[in-house]
Amino acid sequence: MRLRKRSNPGAETSLDRWIPYCDAFPERVPNEIYRGGFDHRNPFEGDRGIRFEMRPGGERSLAAYESSRARQEARRSGEAPDS
Repeated sequence: MRLRKRSNPGAETSLDRWIPYCDAFPERVPNEIYRGGFDHRNPFEGDRGIRFEMRPGGERSLAAYESSRARQEARRSGEAPDS
C-alpha cells in the first residue's frame, strides 16, 4: 500500500491542491496521519483494518522514525532525549 495523491478540483488554495489517499483511507488520509502525528501501526478509526507494513529492508528507516518521534516527545515533555 502506498500513499497516493489526486488533484482536488475544489481547491481554494495551493494547500488544498492535492488529496492524499491510500487503501486504508480511499477518500482522504486524515490529517492526524498525513501530517505525521499518528503512528499508523496502531488502529485508527475508519482505517478498514489496514495498518502500516514495513517494506523489506526498511528497518533503518523505521528506527530513524522511532528515534525522531522519541526526541519530539522528549522535547514536548521537557525531558532530555536519549542518545
